[in-house]
Amino acid sequence: MKDLGDISLINIAFYGSHNSTFAIEQDGKILVVMELERFLNAKNIGLGQYNPPHPNQILFLADYVPKFLMKMYNISEFDTCYYQNADCIMDGNTCDLEKYIPAKNYVISLHHEAHAAGCFYQSSYSDALIFSFDGGGNDGMFNVYIATREDGVKLLETVINPVFNYPHFKYDLGFPYMIFGHYMGDIRHEDLATGNLVYPGKLMGLASYGKVREGWVPYFKQFYKNNPEGHNYQKFVDILQTHINKDQITMGLPEIIFDADARFTGEVAYDIAATSQRVFEECFLEIAEPYLKKYPNLPVCVTGGCGLNIILNTRLVNEFHRQVFVGPNPNDCGIAVGMLLNKMKPAEPMDITYAGLPLLGLDSIGEYLNSVTIPILTKTVNIEDVARDLFDGQIVGVARGRSEHGPRALGNRSILCNPAIAGMKDTLNEKVKHREWYRPFAPVVRLEDVSKYFEWNGESRWMSFCPKVRDEWKEKLAAITHIDGTARIQTVTREQHEFLYDLLTEFEKLSGVGVLLNTSFNVNGKPMVSTVRGAFKVFYGSAIDSIIIEDIYITKEQR
Repeated sequence: MKDLGDISLINIAFYGSHNSTFAIEQDGKILVVMELERFLNAKNIGLGQYNPPHPNQILFLADYVPKFLMKMYNISEFDTCYYQNADCIMDGNTCDLEKYIPAKNYVISLHHEAHAAGCFYQSSYSDALIFSFDGGGNDGMFNVYIATREDGVKLLETVINPVFNYPHFKYDLGFPYMIFGHYMGDIRHEDLATGNLVYPGKLMGLASYGKVREGWVPYFKQFYKNNPEGHNYQKFVDILQTHINKDQITMGLPEIIFDADARFTGEVAYDIAATSQRVFEECFLEIAEPYLKKYPNLPVCVTGGCGLNIILNTRLVNEFHRQVFVGPNPNDCGIAVGMLLNKMKPAEPMDITYAGLPLLGLDSIGEYLNSVTIPILTKTVNIEDVARDLFDGQIVGVARGRSEHGPRALGNRSILCNPAIAGMKDTLNEKVKHREWYRPFAPVVRLEDVSKYFEWNGESRWMSFCPKVRDEWKEKLAAITHIDGTARIQTVTREQHEFLYDLLTEFEKLSGVGVLLNTSFNVNGKPMVSTVRGAFKVFYGSAIDSIIIEDIYITKEQR
């Protein structure tokens, strides 16, 4: 625990919808960020509105979680509680969850303004043009801002739907993009509320297997622009059927029929995903290009849940030759931090990459080690030993330090392996991650080596871009090279992550390759592990060979 004393003000921010998150700030420093999904081991969970836990648990958690954080940091009361989406319906009555946080002041904040501030103040830019777009908040669905360190973010435009051109109908690109995932046979079927949060990332991977059907583009574009009901899922389904089915865009293929039971597979499915990705990009650029031309010298920040679309982000860099910043937390898990940064206006970049909770349950590690039912070897972590095991083909889970803030595992809650091992991608998908066959894996590389292996010259610290793998390395790095020849790279410096950097250095000495495969330490749709118990559960229940728990190296005995 840390005694913060009584000499300064302490503020908290709370976002209650899906990806519910708490963040605490004191003296211009973010002390901790808690993503509720990691605490409850339930992916994308909310607290107040969207995707909440069982109704009987909401009020308990609203009271318990702030108390947990306050006890951890010896806080008795906050000066200000900034919040969004803090209401829920209990027994027909509206309950204001923020009232469970003891504070002198309560301030409601704006959704996209928090996204914009959170992204900008994590960047190194002194000023920037910002695009924030997602499925919607209390201030629109697609907003454009300009920002400076001194004055903060200033709204330039809340984009109105170009078909329904009046203020009630904001321009939503997130929901039209995700809905196609509901019809893909290679994507695990979910209810639409859950699918909204997991389909987009899967569609990006699937799109690379297809080709854009130019004849379909006008109809897909019409669909993207005919979504006046915002969050009404059934309305999206109705519009999809109206503007694509009835226009019979066959183009030499069997007619595409979208209905509740349709599950497209093969070439048709891949081409639908590829065409939708292209239209998503073009709809974005119709809004963005005039601003890119108006502010030619400003770097660009991209945020909101749609900021996770690495294909679009990479296109912005390659096609427009602009500096583009996408932080580690562009989706709604970053709202809480964004609210605080919007108030703080830090003069220097705020690095919150590893601002999450420490690994919980460390006091129980002896119990887990003593109750194992399989032969294991236990020793203190040594970088050379880990590098040798990775070179020999072992799969290693890492759970050490404070967790990453945001959806990407960046070395503290990671699964690492050798990307040159034949069949490694399939092994990970089938026997470790238990996920769809086509989904790609990310490489991590030292920043100074990135251009050696990839067609990329800058930083990609948070896996926000997917450049091409250089031709001479595609075969050697098959496990991280996607079907289209790209890879969602993570770059790292020793200052940013000493353990990961040194591990890459040792691995290169053995293999001649300074790249490792890095995926999140989780399985089967669960959040990244946040407890010792969770790490051991994955260790025992999957094909992982070894795990690192802080400085303890635990390996299944090889027979």
